[in-house]
Amino acid sequence: MKSNHSIQQPASRYKRWMRACCITIVLLATCGVVLNYVFPLPPLYPNGSAVVIKSQEGEVLRAFADMQGVRRTQLTSPDQVDPFYRQALLTYEDRWFYFHPGFNPFSIFRAAWQWGVNGHVVSGGSTLTMQVARLISPHSRSLSGKLTQLFRALQLEWFFSKDQILTLYLNLAPFGGNIEGVEAAAQRYFGKSAQLLTKSEAALLVVLPQKPSLYRPDRFPERAKAMRNKVLERLVRYNKLDQYSENFLQQEPVVVVPYFQPLQAPLLSRMLQQSYPHQAVMKTTIRADIQKRIHRLLTTVSQRLPAKSSAAIVVVDNVSANVIAYQGSADFNDVSRFSYVDMVQAVRSPGSTLKPFIYGTALDLGIIHSQSLLSDIPSSFSGYKPQNLNGKFQGAVSMSEALKQSLNIPLIQVFNKETPEVFDQKLQHAGIQLQHIKPNLAVGLGGTGTNLITLAAMYRTLATNGQYQPLQLLQNAKSVVSKPLLSPASSWIIFKTLSEISAPDRVVPSIRRQIAWKTGTSYGYRDFWSIGVSPDFTVGVWIGRPDSSPVVGYLGATQAAPIMFDAFDQLPRDQHQRIKPKDVVTKTICWPSGRDKQITPLAQCVSQRKAYTVRGITPPTLETDGRFLLPSLDTAQTTWPKRLANWQQQRGGIATPKGQGELEKRNARVVPYIKQIVTGQHYYKDQLDVLPLQTLDENVKVDWYVNNQPFTGNEIKLVDYSGKVRITACINGVCDKREIVVHP
Repeated sequence: MKSNHSIQQPASRYKRWMRACCITIVLLATCGVVLNYVFPLPPLYPNGSAVVIKSQEGEVLRAFADMQGVRRTQLTSPDQVDPFYRQALLTYEDRWFYFHPGFNPFSIFRAAWQWGVNGHVVSGGSTLTMQVARLISPHSRSLSGKLTQLFRALQLEWFFSKDQILTLYLNLAPFGGNIEGVEAAAQRYFGKSAQLLTKSEAALLVVLPQKPSLYRPDRFPERAKAMRNKVLERLVRYNKLDQYSENFLQQEPVVVVPYFQPLQAPLLSRMLQQSYPHQAVMKTTIRADIQKRIHRLLTTVSQRLPAKSSAAIVVVDNVSANVIAYQGSADFNDVSRFSYVDMVQAVRSPGSTLKPFIYGTALDLGIIHSQSLLSDIPSSFSGYKPQNLNGKFQGAVSMSEALKQSLNIPLIQVFNKETPEVFDQKLQHAGIQLQHIKPNLAVGLGGTGTNLITLAAMYRTLATNGQYQPLQLLQNAKSVVSKPLLSPASSWIIFKTLSEISAPDRVVPSIRRQIAWKTGTSYGYRDFWSIGVSPDFTVGVWIGRPDSSPVVGYLGATQAAPIMFDAFDQLPRDQHQRIKPKDVVTKTICWPSGRDKQITPLAQCVSQRKAYTVRGITPPTLETDGRFLLPSLDTAQTTWPKRLANWQQQRGGIATPKGQGELEKRNARVVPYIKQIVTGQHYYKDQLDVLPLQTLDENVKVDWYVNNQPFTGNEIKLVDYSGKVRITACINGVCDKREIVVHP
């Protein structure tokens, strides 16, 4: 019978053994923690990110190398490569990848034995984890180097999952030259994504990282073919590929299809790369198909531009505030045009492009309505004496007509009443900062600075009920809360007014859309703008010389506007319509009083007009000094703005009328003006059914003639005409003519 001592002895030895194991584990863990603290993992991308900019569909717009000139497409995950490639990679390089702790003891012992017996390396013992360790922490081919590699592999396994380690390999593996990562290699050698590799291409890319300089398919195709076939043989050995497929694939030649990604939106890409240098992949709001169309358009345009001139276009989706096309220069490859200067972001004088928002703010402040009587006459506003671009004066003019014709003096008359300070505060409250020291009247005519992307964001408000929001360039970017720039009513009135401006002479587009548009030309003929808004899209165009030298003879209306309309032709059909807000109230107003007809004495209603008002408010007419026109106490006496009346009397125009009888005298001298039809314009019957016949003054009887024959009705059917068609409008013998061309 065994003694208690003999029974307790094995139990005591077991306890001592367990204690020793625990102490050993604690010591090893402590050693590991200390070593990890002393020798932490190095940066995974020590030379910075190789940044890739993509469209919203995922198409590469531009790729940037890291600080060492290495190109890669980072963040390529295992599910973003061809499944056969993944299977072939694990079978050929590391069959036990998902089971070992970072190193394979059997592979290491085998490699060490072969090395000792043969005196050189026969087969490698590195796992994929160890290969990643060597890529992020290069070491010498020595025992100490191998131990360092093992330590790094254990660190990787501790901090990262298996799929994350595999992702690192897919992005860091060398593939020859300055190419790293399987996605960049697939694009460079085969012109396709790593998701679309054939079995032959996948097998070649599996073996290429072993000796990328010697196995490069573009330099050593036969050597690359032999190594590819070696991969195929191993796949058959491990039942990952059948013998028939192997025989077939081994006969395929190595075919390289060099592919160099064309640059799309290069200046936008450069700006994003500089703004977010540590973000490897950025998905923009750019739509690749529209970007390519705009790129082709500007490439054609650049051939017609004067020397050293450039152009820029930005296209916006109004609903989302996303920039869907961004072309910062006319030709990125033409250095003589300062192609490296991004004219979408460059601060320039906006010319007349701020006028719609000055008038819109005045509508909201109750200073004017759409048909307010303004004075286009020589004027001085505290010493500031604006001039119209053509140097001429029209006298009495409505707000809507002054905006359509981009007259300067009526604009400053309204701006002076509104005050530049109020307008500037309005912009700042919405989040818009113009570049000037102190707001003054010159701001209204371009005496400030802004850029194309800001103007596009401002014009977008005409389609969004006046709500301003900075434009988005990156997908999933933090959205900015929109703020009111104009009221829904005033934004609609401005949109309606600008949409009535006739387009420049051009073929009627296949997609007809309502476009509110405005042009601008800066002082000294340095900047030429055209910005248009449809219900769904905003298009902004700038033309000029980036060095600010003048281009004499150019105008925004003649140079930038045609390009803007051509850009609209590249866009899909609009899906929305601009709906009139309930606060827009149509009123019959009177000139010269400017007030509602119902509250205006007969003597003050020399001329009647249909006006769009904000909530029915009909403010009195403005004097040039900013005061509202005071009606005469004598109800039989007509009161016109004094300086306007004096100017018109001196030129034999409309004198100060003295009663309703003067209405007939004025109608006898009305000069008709045909709206929306431009001489030389071409129309196609399959694109347009009818053409409306309208003049500016809708309250006067007009006699219409088509091809010199009397015509009744307010529209003509194009199906009834062909070739040149002459349209004439006459009022009491005074006529306006247009000549168009109708095609089958």
